Amino acid sequence: MPNTACFRLRNPRLHLATWVLMGLTVPAAYAEEGAQATPATPSSVAATPSAGPVRGSSVTHTIQQGETLDGVCRKFKIAAANCLQISYFNKLENNRLPAPGMVVYVPLSLLPFKPEQARLIQTAGKVQINGQEARAGVRLDENTRITAEADSSAVVELADGSRLKILPSSVADIVHSRTYTAPESTSGGKFMQWIGSKIRLIQGAAESAVKKKDKTGNADSKPVEVETVTSLIGVRGTQFRVAAADRFVPFDRAEVLEGSVSNINTWKNSEIALNGGQGAVVDPNKTEMQAIPLLPPPTVPEKGQILRRPNAYWSFSPAPGAVAYRVIAASDPTFNDIRFSEKNTLPQADLSRLENGVWHLRARAVDAQGLEGLDATSAIELRQPAWLLRNPSVQNRQGRLHLSWTAVSTADFEALPGATTVKIDLASEGTFSTPLASLQSAGNELVLPKLGPGRYHLRIGVDNAVLKNDEQQFFVLEVPASTYDMGYNLLLQGTP
Repeated sequence: MPNTACFRLRNPRLHLATWVLMGLTVPAAYAEEGAQATPATPSSVAATPSAGPVRGSSVTHTIQQGETLDGVCRKFKIAAANCLQISYFNKLENNRLPAPGMVVYVPLSLLPFKPEQARLIQTAGKVQINGQEARAGVRLDENTRITAEADSSAVVELADGSRLKILPSSVADIVHSRTYTAPESTSGGKFMQWIGSKIRLIQGAAESAVKKKDKTGNADSKPVEVETVTSLIGVRGTQFRVAAADRFVPFDRAEVLEGSVSNINTWKNSEIALNGGQGAVVDPNKTEMQAIPLLPPPTVPEKGQILRRPNAYWSFSPAPGAVAYRVIAASDPTFNDIRFSEKNTLPQADLSRLENGVWHLRARAVDAQGLEGLDATSAIELRQPAWLLRNPSVQNRQGRLHLSWTAVSTADFEALPGATTVKIDLASEGTFSTPLASLQSAGNELVLPKLGPGRYHLRIGVDNAVLKNDEQQFFVLEVPASTYDMGYNLLLQGTP
């Protein structure tokens, strides 16, 4: 790549900038001369102060013999009135360029550019463009606001073919979408083009899938900049998440799934590198930053699990180090059509508000800093039950447990016609390899065998001539040690 084709990030309105470079050499393109990014290791790594001031969104130019500041401006087609901005940007003494072979930085804001349109390629749920409901296919200019409401999402394709997912309950603006023009340092007059985009995340979260080249192959792509209230995050040829501060975590967060990241706190002049599988929470009031390993994926049920309404709870195993969990549901395995994203303190999610059908799921553990870990994936089928056992409970009567229910009905709460027999298998484990008892009742009650304290599993089916359905539903009964001395009811817990 020619010398000019190095790219740097900065937003002069912000105290904090987080810079990311994916697929290129971080020190050459991002560090001041003599300043190297601190490499991240699998353990937590603290930031180190940078050797010099952070320069911003710019391309680099290598000084040639006999070159002057005015000559550089003419070469980059920068108006004479703006030429001194290069001097200010590089802190040049008496506007004198450094020695030949040294580098100066030319701000992108001074370069000639052509506006480019982005495109809304997919929507799920309620998505608005500048306050108006929008569907896929809409062209998006600069200064366009995208709003994804709850249980809604959008996928934006930028000018270089990169894609950014706007997740549920999120708002983002397209600030810049441009093709910049600048000369190659050693080209003898040849010009190159770069595609650059900036997205401002107002609230919520976004995920990236960013390319290294534009889709035509004619122009290099600069890192897509995702700006939040306190940070500027560049995304380049990788998978990456960014989340704005919210009521749960009061700082912006970045999580890198693939690639390499240079993360710079410009207010405190410190820098750290993040690799795939690491994240950072950046406090603009602190110099120290930590490259924190993301929590591993939790263990989740295999694909194909069936959840039945009305209690469509999807549960998975707790993860060490987790204080919360996020579950995301989409109708497609690429997770472009995201309809559900919720964080919970327990490793479970109530999916009952989703439509019936197959749903692809992601689950991730959240650590004490608010960083979300690596994804575990699965898929479930959400169904309307063929029947409902209404209000099932267990009551102790004179030392014996009685299982009772008020009725057996359809999913619409209508009584089943004709005679109905409820059949129950009882076991101490969920595989039912060695059932403790097999029971049945044509009424609304049956007596369970004597059970000690512990957890028991019930597999229940309904025999009805009109229903003609062999669906089995599963429940868990928690028997406490004091049950035989107490006369209260224990409600059954439905399980997938």
